[in-house]
Amino acid sequence: MFGCGYITRSESLKHIDSVTISPIANETSEYGLEQELGDSIKQEFYRRWSEGSDSLFTATIRNYEVLPFGQSNPPEQYRIVLDMSFVFQDLKRNKIIRDEKNYEKLYDFYVVTGRGKAPEDIKTARANLIRETSQDIVNSIIEEW
Repeated sequence: MFGCGYITRSESLKHIDSVTISPIANETSEYGLEQELGDSIKQEFYRRWSEGSDSLFTATIRNYEVLPFGQSNPPEQYRIVLDMSFVFQDLKRNKIIRDEKNYEKLYDFYVVTGRGKAPEDIKTARANLIRETSQDIVNSIIEEW
């Protein structure tokens, strides 16, 4: 079917079959974030491509914050803010495909029941943020509507 919202692989990347993911740099004090995000991004890329030298993904985490969100005291909801930059290079054609200097991902979560969403602890919320970020980044690079 045409025009039904199915995701297809970008025609401009058909020649790429593999990717190298460099260790993610972490400029924050949030221990282990770079490893967790790096593992998740690898998993997303490797669902589509193999590990290899056709392309290169590099990234830097610049900011990570967990902030109270809303007016309640004590807070019932929090927001995680993740700021990063990343570059995706086509090494076969020596071309930068994506150079994102200001990628920001927000993740809101409740810590109390009765708010329409199940409550989450910070560990679960962080894992969900990482999963969503990885999916967003990889999909934006190698797939198009």
